[in-house]
Amino acid sequence: MQQNKQKKIKFAKYRKLIIFTMCLVILILLFFLLPIFRIQTIEIKNADFIDPEIILQSAEIGQNQHFLQGMGGTLSDFFNGRYIKAEQKVIEKLPRVAGITISYSFPNKMIFDVDERIAIGWIKIPDGFCTIDGKGVVIEVLDQEPKDLPIIKGITITNLALGKRVEVEQTEYLENAMFAMSALIEADLDNEGEKLLSQIDIIEPTINNNIYLRLNIENQELLIICNKSRDLKSHFIWLRQVINSNSIADKGSGTIDLRGKTRTFKPDLNGGK
Repeated sequence: MQQNKQKKIKFAKYRKLIIFTMCLVILILLFFLLPIFRIQTIEIKNADFIDPEIILQSAEIGQNQHFLQGMGGTLSDFFNGRYIKAEQKVIEKLPRVAGITISYSFPNKMIFDVDERIAIGWIKIPDGFCTIDGKGVVIEVLDQEPKDLPIIKGITITNLALGKRVEVEQTEYLENAMFAMSALIEADLDNEGEKLLSQIDIIEPTINNNIYLRLNIENQELLIICNKSRDLKSHFIWLRQVINSNSIADKGSGTIDLRGKTRTFKPDLNGGK
């Protein structure tokens, strides 16, 4: 009798352990199999120039994967729901991406927050053309002349690599061109209407720190002279307002000088082109 009683007690203990183990296995299976723990929605923010599908392919993560798959890096990254390895893959594969944050949002959403590089112009190279952003980083190398972007003249490239700052002989020229175009892009972002960047076809910095921009607006050609001034953004905002208001549309081609405090327009007496 005593022996049977001990066997029953022992069996009861094993049964509890078996039930506990089965419950634990079921919970683990549910954790990995239930749809609520899988990514159902992907939101890609601030990707204006890059195809979202290309970003997803580069990250090698996507819908219907378990939310823990690929998560982590450091312990802090894990608790913040970051997918660090996927972020690194995107940056390595897409030079147009300056930075990206990929994070988990409860219950089943993944958010891509993209910091894009915006091309400000292109430089001719021996075997094609390369586009650069406002920091001189190479975005693309093309075999055809880029459309809707200005050429940066007077620059000779000595070394380039995608996603890296271009190396040139005329460093100061490039710095001045980037300063002018960055100010112009900021002016475009702050105002609605036709963008100045899309109307510029030539940027030419010079040895005396003057920067020449040529704009073509329908049949009107405007030569803009500016320099590396802290007021350049406000000058470009004014220029946008003047052009979009058509206040000089009937004055023909000419030169607009944005140097100093006084902005002047001088008509081309030779009739333009």
